[in-house]
Amino acid sequence: MTITNSVAKKPAAKPAAKPAAKPAAKKPAAKPAVSKSAKPAAKVKAEKPAPLKHYKLLTGIDDSAFCDRVCDHLKLGYELYGSPSITFNGKNNIVAQAIVLKKKHNKKKK
Repeated sequence: MTITNSVAKKPAAKPAAKPAAKPAAKKPAAKPAVSKSAKPAAKVKAEKPAPLKHYKLLTGIDDSAFCDRVCDHLKLGYELYGSPSITFNGKNNIVAQAIVLKKKHNKKKK
């Protein structure tokens, strides 16, 4: 005589229900946009721009953006200092250029 196990498979248990989410906090209403011309002119204290550094070393990937950065500094009054350097990091050419701020000549009147 053989006995067979005839157990019916039970369906998998459902996961427990998640608790209801908390309602979102109400956001304050956005303020209406006011044009700048409608506000009275306020006295704005002019801030001094940061002084330019006397020496900088510009570095970056050899592309037009780097050339633009160098040109922008030349327009600000910097001069090239020494030869440029270049290296390869396995993916890109990396360049470096030293720049110095031009010296201002003080002319004294006699």
